[in-house]
Amino acid sequence: MMKIVLLVAALLAFGLPSVCLAEEDPKKQAELLEKIEKLERQINELRALKLLKQSLPVKRDQCMKVVGVEGYCTCVVEKLPANVDYRQFVQILLTPAAELGYDKMSGEQKKDVDDALVAWAKCVDYKAPKPEGGFDKILQRDTLF
Repeated sequence: MMKIVLLVAALLAFGLPSVCLAEEDPKKQAELLEKIEKLERQINELRALKLLKQSLPVKRDQCMKVVGVEGYCTCVVEKLPANVDYRQFVQILLTPAAELGYDKMSGEQKKDVDDALVAWAKCVDYKAPKPEGGFDKILQRDTLF
């Protein structure tokens, strides 16, 4: 958060004269707008990273309460999308695609569901032989569980 404040302060301190000049020069105005958009993207990325770091311990605690296997929980928590907590993860795993409403989800929601399934596939440790093409079947939502 401190970085955000410093970025805004620097923009105000050093960017203000540029704003006045930019009003006269369309090229400088376009460059200034591009810089502002870049700063806004960086601020949003920092917020998302902060949210992710805050959510990891919560997800890990949820997993440990249910599964209690440290290696698995650490793996899943690190690979789950930021928007998916452990409770949602379990629901995704246990709910058929039609019941989950997968076809009606936005592209971002579908990506979160798909990424959650990939996290499960990468972290679960089957002791039985794995069939050929098994990973591809995991991503076919109607065949999962």
